Amino acid sequence: MEKKISNINKRKCGLGTSALIISIFSIMFSFTFLGEKSIGENILATIGIRFPVMVISMILFIISAFIGHKYIENYGAKVGRNISVFFIILMVVLTIKSL
Repeated sequence: MEKKISNINKRKCGLGTSALIISIFSIMFSFTFLGEKSIGENILATIGIRFPVMVISMILFIISAFIGHKYIENYGAKVGRNISVFFIILMVVLTIKSL
């Protein structure tokens, strides 16, 4: 009998997978621009909410990092967590630099 050996780590999709989705949405929300406004500013203006986009984006990144850390065994959770931590650090550094 021949046994097939697979080195592929099969991770299941779960709640941790949402960490990647949330981090990608947050990047698009704050760092992607259409004209002079970010997508987040356009969305908030359409809804009629006046709130700083960076605050909402930071909250989304923190949620994504928490979910990615808690459900690290799910597919995409580690990548979502790492992306979120990178952008949290980037936003803090850019905020401090602009002061």
